[in-house]
Amino acid sequence: METEILFLGLAAFLAATLVPVSSEIVFTGYLALGYSKSACLIIASLGNCLGTSVNYVIGMAGLLAARKYLGLTPATEAKLQTLNQRYGAWALLLAWMPVIGDPLTVLAGAARTRWWVFTLLVFGGRVARYLIILTLFEASSPA
Repeated sequence: METEILFLGLAAFLAATLVPVSSEIVFTGYLALGYSKSACLIIASLGNCLGTSVNYVIGMAGLLAARKYLGLTPATEAKLQTLNQRYGAWALLLAWMPVIGDPLTVLAGAARTRWWVFTLLVFGGRVARYLIILTLFEASSPA
């Protein structure tokens, strides 16, 4: 039973990337099958946060490629940094949402959002989403 829960981590990881997977369905499925609620929460959260970290790194690599191949100038990059520092990081509060959340994490990497800001906003939102799903699952389950 311990190794099967790793599939939940993989599903959560893939769901955090641009791969169209619904970790919420897999998460609630594991809960319905009687897996440990805390284990499900931890594994799904870790997988999902790791996936968003990969998105961030991909975004950073995209910026490096833009510098090299597209001729991104230091002035344009500085403008992007300023805009991101002023407004962009707050958009990460929406990074937990399906469809728009994953591209936001890629853009955060491209914009060089500070790692601690990224982790605080994105990881916090992703873990909170699973906590809310867990709470709703418990409330709807027969006693």
